Amino acid sequence: MDTAKIYTSCQERMLALADDLSAEQLAAPVPALPAWTVRQTYAHLAGLCADVPAERVTPPADDAVTARQVAEREHLDIAALCAAWRADTLALLEVFATRTRARYSLPAIDVWHHENDVRGALGMPAQTGHADELAAFVLGATARAWSPELPGVRVAAADTGQEWAFGERADLEWSATAFELVRAVTGRRSAAQMRAMDWSGDPSGVLYRLSAFPLPETDLRV
Repeated sequence: MDTAKIYTSCQERMLALADDLSAEQLAAPVPALPAWTVRQTYAHLAGLCADVPAERVTPPADDAVTARQVAEREHLDIAALCAAWRADTLALLEVFATRTRARYSLPAIDVWHHENDVRGALGMPAQTGHADELAAFVLGATARAWSPELPGVRVAAADTGQEWAFGERADLEWSATAFELVRAVTGRRSAAQMRAMDWSGDPSGVLYRLSAFPLPETDLRV
């Protein structure tokens, strides 16, 4: 996964988007992140970009850390948030270049998801670029951590040809686009949305074990 490229491409789009957001849009709740507005999502991203190089945070950041990041920047308007985020980027890119542990790629996954979270909140279409790279990273990690006590799942990205084996058996088969698979295993698809994907059987036994985060209670449009 080209962590730096994914991060900077998502960041550049989000910074450009911020220039045109109205006060109403900045105050809009983000359905994928029920506690945050669009502006607060930018505050978290600026905070993570500052915290990781300063070694205040080793990815992943927990809820207490992300809440602190948002609270510390509550007084900043969107222009100041974007300026701070931009200023701290070179230091984060240096982390990407020098730290080889997989956890240091997580900020790129975070910004990719939050770009889509914000786009969903604003009624914009998904940004699906790099979904294949994120799928390889995230679903590969899920496959490695899959419990042998669970039913086995063969997973296929219908648009990229990628495949993963969750467990040694093939009790179930699950197919969706790489984008949908990544969103699903990272807490961005409801149980109903996940059930509606292409399954060879009943996924009830694994549905709530597929995602690293709690499933949203309502459907997300992006």
